[in-house]
Amino acid sequence: MLNHICIKIVIYKGYYADEVIYYRNKLPMQIAEKWRWYFEYLAALVKVNNPKRKVELTICAQNLLQGDEYIKAKSKTLLRAKKSKLNKLKNTPLQDDFFGFTKQKYDDKIKAIQSEINDLENGKFKYYVPPIYINKIKTWIKR
Repeated sequence: MLNHICIKIVIYKGYYADEVIYYRNKLPMQIAEKWRWYFEYLAALVKVNNPKRKVELTICAQNLLQGDEYIKAKSKTLLRAKKSKLNKLKNTPLQDDFFGFTKQKYDDKIKAIQSEINDLENGKFKYYVPPIYINKIKTWIKR
C-alpha cells in the first residue's frame, strides 16, 4: 500500500483554530514532496495577507477515513447503534396514559428508528461526511 499524505493549512485567531482553509488528502508521497514548495507558498501568501493571524501548514500521513471509506465504516456502526436502540425501545415496558398519547409517541419513535435502519441498509447515508478537498485560499488572500 502506498503511503498517502494529507496537506492542511489552518488559520488561527488567538489560540484556537478559526478555519481550515486548504485540505487535500490521499496524495502520494512523491507528489507531496514535489509540490511542497507550492503548499508552503500558499501558507506564506495567506500569512502575508493576514499578518495578525497564525497560519499553520501541516503535511502528515493520512490516517482519517474519508469519502466512501468513511461512509462504509460509519454506516456499520450507525446500523449497530440504531438496531440496539430499537431493541431497547421494544423491550422497555410502557406506562401508558388514559388517552394513549404515550403509546403514540412510543410508536412514532420506533417507526422513525426503523426508517433510519432501512435507509442505512439500503445504502442511503444522510449524515455528515467530512470533506475530501477544501480550498478557501482566495477568500483569505483578497481581504
